[in-house]
Amino acid sequence: MNRKIFIYIHIIALIGFFTETLYAQEKLVKEVQVVKPYEPTISDAYKITHLPKITDTVKMVPEIKYILQTKPMNIGYTINPIKPAKMVGEPLSTLYNSYVKVGVGTKVLPMIEAYVNNKRSKDYSIGAYYKFLNSVGQAQFDNNEKEFAGFSDNDLRFFGKKFLKNSIISGEMGLMSNTRYFYGYETSIDTTFEKEDIKQNYLSLNLGANYKSNYVDSTHINYEFGFNLDYIKDNFENDELEFKVEGGLNKIFSSEMVGVDLVIDHFSTSESIDSVNNTIIQIKPWLGKFGGQWRVKAGINTFSDIRGDNSKAFYYPVANFEYDIANHYLIPYAGVDGKLEINNFQRISRINPFIVPGTAVINTDHKIILYGGIRGNFNSTTYYNFKVSYSLIDDMPFFINDFINTDSAGNQFGVVYDDIKLVHYFGEISVSPSEELVFHVKANYREYEMTNETKPWHKPSFDLSFTTRYNLRQKIVLKGDILAIGKRYSNPDNLVSFGELESAIDINIGAEYRYSKVLSGFLQLNNLLSDNYYEWSLYPTYGFNILAGITYSF
Repeated sequence: MNRKIFIYIHIIALIGFFTETLYAQEKLVKEVQVVKPYEPTISDAYKITHLPKITDTVKMVPEIKYILQTKPMNIGYTINPIKPAKMVGEPLSTLYNSYVKVGVGTKVLPMIEAYVNNKRSKDYSIGAYYKFLNSVGQAQFDNNEKEFAGFSDNDLRFFGKKFLKNSIISGEMGLMSNTRYFYGYETSIDTTFEKEDIKQNYLSLNLGANYKSNYVDSTHINYEFGFNLDYIKDNFENDELEFKVEGGLNKIFSSEMVGVDLVIDHFSTSESIDSVNNTIIQIKPWLGKFGGQWRVKAGINTFSDIRGDNSKAFYYPVANFEYDIANHYLIPYAGVDGKLEINNFQRISRINPFIVPGTAVINTDHKIILYGGIRGNFNSTTYYNFKVSYSLIDDMPFFINDFINTDSAGNQFGVVYDDIKLVHYFGEISVSPSEELVFHVKANYREYEMTNETKPWHKPSFDLSFTTRYNLRQKIVLKGDILAIGKRYSNPDNLVSFGELESAIDINIGAEYRYSKVLSGFLQLNNLLSDNYYEWSLYPTYGFNILAGITYSF
């Protein structure tokens, strides 16, 4: 039946095609002009498909039902424990925390230095230190005469620390003996001294303890408390006892800090030094605030200077501001400060050991100190700091030769006081291009404006220090330093006239050869220019001298 339908459809289509063609031929009348010879062509033939496509419009959607039956699957998996990996740490390097150094020289005979400390410990640190330095050298005066200018230093100390969970307990005990000789004299006067007559010895004992917290978070209050006991006695039965108690509290908030410091310093002296005792009480409350690039701190320093029945109060405003402009490369800072400087017998005798025995020195009032500067790092290996300050100072002590109490020899020093204005320029640069090479230079320049005295006696207007160190493959260590000091003034006749102490340059070089990790030898050459410059009036220093020795570590 389908085949018949297919034939009828073809017959009807052929009849329609021929009918339409004939009808079109009857109506089409056109003239055709042939411009080129006739070229018969045959068009492409398209085959008619034999099977027509039948689309069924009725769709049957079968209904499917799923039946799920749950059943656990036994995968048969067993867990095998993995053995933990073992970290093989680097072995700790051998720690040489103790050493002994022995040396001799042209001016020094002998030199002994020893340091002992415990091994690595998280609980405590304990150790001891001893140094003996003895000189039998002579100093050459400007009249080409040489006089005995020896000295002797003994320093013995014991120290320790106990590390607790959030605090540290530390203590120290020391015994020092320093012997000097009043070897200086006025060369224009015929003077002869016996060695025992010009001997001065300072014997001092120190004992101290301290307890402080080390919290690093802002939820706790940090604190520190301690005491210190210092006793000193000289060869002329002058003695002084200092007892100091100090402490402080501070608290860190989100961007603020607040704290207070307290110091009570009591000095009890023999009547040959001072007939009354001196007590100084310091209270220093302060407040600090900081940001990402800046910090500021302000407060007030209060001092009570109690000397016998007399008491003076001093108040000094204190403030400091700094701002990090360029990520530690440039940090300008400025501030105001003030303090009461304590001039007790022990401190003055260490500054000038040739002072007249039993000299009492009053305290110095630094009324105001204005300062400003810049500091930072040029790069990762270079640090710098430049600072200028202006100070008003009352009762500044100056050392002068005493020609009255020394039988006209002038080889001991008294003290005069003056109120001054001081402009101080300071600069330092530290360069470390590598771990093996280090340079450091530091310089000071001062301008004094005196009120009563003619000159700032024995105070240099300029001083400079340059140090360097080079470590060659952990085998040879080279060291060098240059010390320069400007012109100073003295009062040779204790009158209006004054003398001059010439500027000086002291160059020292040294070398250490490390034979092994425990044994090394050293050589030190001092005062290469052999300049017998005067550190104090009438007191020339040593010329060129050599010190050599060995060091053993364990």
